[in-house]
Amino acid sequence: MLIDYSERITIEDINIFFSLSNFENTNNVVRMNQTHSNKSIFIDQFLNEYENCDGIFTSNKDLILEVSTADCLPIFFADKFFFGVIHAGWKGLAEGIIANSIQLLIKNGFILDNTHILIGPSIRKDFFEVKEDVACLFDKKFLISKNEKTFLSLQDIAINQLNSFNIYDIVDVEECTYSTPHYYSYRRDKTDKRIKGRIYCE
Repeated sequence: MLIDYSERITIEDINIFFSLSNFENTNNVVRMNQTHSNKSIFIDQFLNEYENCDGIFTSNKDLILEVSTADCLPIFFADKFFFGVIHAGWKGLAEGIIANSIQLLIKNGFILDNTHILIGPSIRKDFFEVKEDVACLFDKKFLISKNEKTFLSLQDIAINQLNSFNIYDIVDVEECTYSTPHYYSYRRDKTDKRIKGRIYCE
């Protein structure tokens, strides 16, 4: 099953696809060894897998960047001069992966005035229950209390953090991995399967 979100991003020639199985094309695909960290990297050459990072960016149009998720946020960055993707769960958001990624891009000389963001399928606030040890890491405005349980909106946190850097062109596809049976969800099934997301330029 292949899902195309490319038209949701208004940057010409940028493509964003998701697949529930392996993509057919494996040439020039760059993957991350994701560890729920706050580390992002900027690359200019091909390497099959980059160790211990959860964000990857490039301006090399020959590369395809891939992220794996099963509830966490796949956050895609699309710009005329670069593209990239972040894997962000509650830990990465709490520890500043979005801020670190934006600072990395600025350090590499990019201005983010025309950067577009797409947040792909991920667990929504109605299903992401958290305990106090996680809830205390975030502002109360991102928490929802229901039936004596506490739920957290990862999407709202990410959007708020992006807004703090004056990034407002954000598309949230509003698809929930937990409540959508054909999506993989670790919270729901404790599965080791992952949705693969890719961004590239052609």
